[in-house]
Amino acid sequence: MNISKSQLDGVIRTYLKNPEQIKSKTDIKSKEMQADELSISEDVQEFARLVKLASKADDIRIEKVKELKTMINAGTYNIDGKLVADKIIEEHSTEKLI
Repeated sequence: MNISKSQLDGVIRTYLKNPEQIKSKTDIKSKEMQADELSISEDVQEFARLVKLASKADDIRIEKVKELKTMINAGTYNIDGKLVADKIIEEHSTEKLI
């Protein structure tokens, strides 16, 4: 398709001649369009608040670490193999559910 210079000039003159009219049509279209909305339920807001609180909590229980260090150094720390195996199985089956 060929566009001649005269056709192009006509389009440009139209836009230059009536900028108010073009602007008002654009304003009408934008008023008709609605913006996206996001509403978050109270349950989700509460969950987010609790996650923030949990992230601020200390992950390391200092007393427990000291107790374990003492037991390891003394040679009295024993690991129950059954508990370890149960935990591995529990974590493996939980991963499949997620």
